[in-house]
Amino acid sequence: MKTAVVTGIGLVTPQGVGHAATVARLRAGPRPPEPPAPDETPGLAAPALLRVPDDFDPLQWIRRRKDLKLMARANVLAVAAARLALEDAGLAGASLAECGLFLGVGREAGTLDDLESLLRSRADDGRLSLDLVMQRGVQYMNPLASLKTMPNMSVAHVSIAVGAMGPGQALCAGHDAGARALLEAAHAVVEGRTPFALAGGADSRTNFPDRLSHFRQGLLEPVGEAAAIFVVETEEAARARGARIYATIHPSAEGAALEPAFGDCGAAAAAAALALAAARGEPAVHAPVGLRPPTARAPALRATRREPIAITGVGLRTPLGHTFAAFSDALLAGRSGAGPIRRFDTRAFQTKIACEIHDFDAQAELPEALVRAMHELDDRKGELTLAAALAAVADHGAFDPAGGIAFGTGLSCLTLRELDQDVVPFLRDDASLDFAAFGRFERDGGERLQAPWRHLVDRPPHLLAEHLGLRGPVVGHFSACAAGAAAVAHACDLLRRGEVPMMLAGAADTMLHPFGLLPFVLLGATTTQTDPDLAGRPFDKDRDGFVMGEGAAFFVLEPLASARAAGRRVYGLVLGHGTSCDAYNVTAPHPEGAGAERAMRAALADAGLPPSAVGYVNAHGTGTPLNDVTEAAAIARVFGDGVAVSSSKGQLGHAIAAAGAVELAACLAAFAGGRLPPNAHLRTPDPKITVDLVEREGRAATPSVILSNSFGFGGQNACLLLGRPDLGARE
Repeated sequence: MKTAVVTGIGLVTPQGVGHAATVARLRAGPRPPEPPAPDETPGLAAPALLRVPDDFDPLQWIRRRKDLKLMARANVLAVAAARLALEDAGLAGASLAECGLFLGVGREAGTLDDLESLLRSRADDGRLSLDLVMQRGVQYMNPLASLKTMPNMSVAHVSIAVGAMGPGQALCAGHDAGARALLEAAHAVVEGRTPFALAGGADSRTNFPDRLSHFRQGLLEPVGEAAAIFVVETEEAARARGARIYATIHPSAEGAALEPAFGDCGAAAAAAALALAAARGEPAVHAPVGLRPPTARAPALRATRREPIAITGVGLRTPLGHTFAAFSDALLAGRSGAGPIRRFDTRAFQTKIACEIHDFDAQAELPEALVRAMHELDDRKGELTLAAALAAVADHGAFDPAGGIAFGTGLSCLTLRELDQDVVPFLRDDASLDFAAFGRFERDGGERLQAPWRHLVDRPPHLLAEHLGLRGPVVGHFSACAAGAAAVAHACDLLRRGEVPMMLAGAADTMLHPFGLLPFVLLGATTTQTDPDLAGRPFDKDRDGFVMGEGAAFFVLEPLASARAAGRRVYGLVLGHGTSCDAYNVTAPHPEGAGAERAMRAALADAGLPPSAVGYVNAHGTGTPLNDVTEAAAIARVFGDGVAVSSSKGQLGHAIAAAGAVELAACLAAFAGGRLPPNAHLRTPDPKITVDLVEREGRAATPSVILSNSFGFGGQNACLLLGRPDLGARE
């Protein structure tokens, strides 16, 4: 078995930029934390802050000044650490197209500065209203500003900065996210999925919303910011090019203390502690990964077996139905969930059509303990997560408590209610926050029902794990529209390696609220059609954008052999998966679909199948002018023009982070119903698209193998290769 090693370390911390500077500073005595800014102290005197030193110059690492306007602090730190790691490994001038990219990322809360134009949209009585936001604030709002709050943008910016297009993941939230990313990168290089990888974590927890949440949870230790990124390759490759080896990588179930001199730096915390130990030549461990000096023997990584993973439980909450049977019947019949938005007043919005779930009542569907835990959080996607996941477990009937959860999640967006609670009552006339007034309210015990949990995107799955008594890992993915597929792929890896007996995997998301829909409207990505039958037309020459959707889909996954032995119903098989990065642009796909093609070919290679084995592709197919042409061209390069293709977003809408999971259910419906899902609103196919587009009424067919595509905002791609339920029985 090959060994994965660290050959480069990029470390940016409050104690220094570069691992040598960091070690030297700590030897001389660490920099102490600083108090919050004087104007903030009356409202939030703690926690103290540990920031990267003032002499850190982003322009040393970011080539174009204008790019900084699109980058959150964590993105900047990630790019700097990645470049430092490559320089340290002697790869700064190397071709990096094959490089993998695995990062742990935090939840990116917006800063108060980002809200300035919005907060100037108050009525005379001080209240915010949607009409006023649209009338007064929209003209001053930059739709690209929302990119700064998307956690996966660290992956996107690093990919673009260094040209990395190989496999990857964006593991979201939790102190061990960066460490877990390092372990997954080690598996990827050992298994030959990438020759080398950048892996680690980046996070910044020093802005006011994060510090407020920290304080309200009773966490008073200093908060910090950091990025720790490693170059990972096999020992054989490292020795062949004469690289310095810092450490070998091995799995571990042990834990370790984080580095207090860095503060609580969120998803980067464990990775930063590991990087510091490796730079010092010390052994280090943080669940689930450890590092040992190269002279010490490390436990081997478990080999990944190429075997089918069975889907033995399905739980859904979608605009087309909440049971697999109802969902499948509606989808294959061509029914659409599109209709006028009811969730909020859309008079001021150009976009008025969406695919909403109208018959979901969390209080009626969830156990009382979970209802209490989610009370007043305004977290519909969290409620959808819990409902769909519990439905999958019930459908399976015997979920193993040693199993774990892999979940895809979306952005935790601002709400009018949140602004009314925490911001608007304390605004001065110039839209700045009166921290003294805010502090008095806090000290007087003012009720904050949503805080501090409302932006903790990993809270629902952790509540679920506690409710079910699970002992396995809980891993989160934030890769925008690819998150659901990425979560299922990761779950399959854990099962193939024998680390867990079962996994509950899927995703939930809803952006059907004013501040979720608004950025897409301003970017011109959503349809302006008012007729539901004309809204959302993937691959049509007159398409004008996607229909926003919402939904949740979770699946119980287990090795096919154990499913067959237990006599369980098998809905379908996951035969393989592939991921990639575009390394192109944070808002647009690669013009030739290069990243998409890489992910599709990687899925085929993972399953050991030729392109001719695939009988149908469930496309990402957003219905935007750019996506559909580039995706169809990439599909044609891989499979030829004869493969059948359709997009389910015409019926389901674009469920963003949940899209890949819900569309996996659409593929299972094709297996169950013997029909290919239709291009429901397709009227006039775009003549630039040459693949075989499934008709509006669908098509009778029984493909043995289906490919499901999911391509995320920021250029992260994930593809799932699925097999018919009886495929494994015939082999």
